[in-house]
Amino acid sequence: MLTRSPRLPALALALALAGACGNVQNTKPDASTGDDAGIDAPGTTGRCDPAKPFDAPVLAPNVNSSNDEFGFAVTRDELTAFVGRVVQPPGGSATILATQRASAVADFTAPAGTLTASLNNAAGDEHAPAPVADGLILYFHRQAGSTIGIFAATRADAQSAFSEGTPITVDGTALTNALSPTISADGQTLYWLDFNDFGKVFAATRGNTPTIFTGRRAASSIAISGSPILTADELTMFYAQGNGVDVLVSTRGSKTDSFGTGVPVAGVNSPMDDQPVALSHDGCVLYISSARAGGLGGRDIWRAARPR
Repeated sequence: MLTRSPRLPALALALALAGACGNVQNTKPDASTGDDAGIDAPGTTGRCDPAKPFDAPVLAPNVNSSNDEFGFAVTRDELTAFVGRVVQPPGGSATILATQRASAVADFTAPAGTLTASLNNAAGDEHAPAPVADGLILYFHRQAGSTIGIFAATRADAQSAFSEGTPITVDGTALTNALSPTISADGQTLYWLDFNDFGKVFAATRGNTPTIFTGRRAASSIAISGSPILTADELTMFYAQGNGVDVLVSTRGSKTDSFGTGVPVAGVNSPMDDQPVALSHDGCVLYISSARAGGLGGRDIWRAARPR
């Protein structure tokens, strides 16, 4: 009988790491021979047919290790990616690494911690990277002891290192008991999961700086595991739910509506846990974290592309 991986998706992972680092309090429930060969650069007409289902996922070259890769995110030009890696054992230690490539049809280089050293060296574990379109602001959540909250790290240009991160506020209050952020394509709406309404998606609108948001509001009627992965128009959400998870997709009619229960995404799921982690701006490439057979160990990043 097929069995699911015992490893946990991002929301459950945060709870598990909280157990290792201290209990969470009040936790109610922006020409390659690799896998990108033949895929046109972002924005190129005919890169994919958005009405077609994704092809079967393939292992993303160079970005994986024998540890767990739970997080992944790309800039709009798809030249920079951020990898969330959890090193096991003896106790989960999570960092965010960066990798780049020369073109959108080349393979990424091996992830490194040079650009993210300051944010990783701060006290705590860092998860769920979410860059704005140009990659100069990086949202993520940090767990330090019993506290989990969402931060924004900034840098001056694409060659500079990030700051260690500044806490996000929503309606004047620090965004704690919150995790797994996603920033909208225009950089103006932050989405996250809230412990106070156990794993449901909430949203808020950016103010004058990247750390100030207002208008906290519910964006889903369901609880999910890991960051909500949104299309550029914010009307479609890829997500996973609970343990033994598959990649699901939900749609809504407008940005003021809530996402409800979705349906499995055809062709991308396996007998193991599968978690969506990133979507290209044009919707042609979906990245997932999975412990399926054929990886390097633990959970790895896999890439599914829609055909033309």
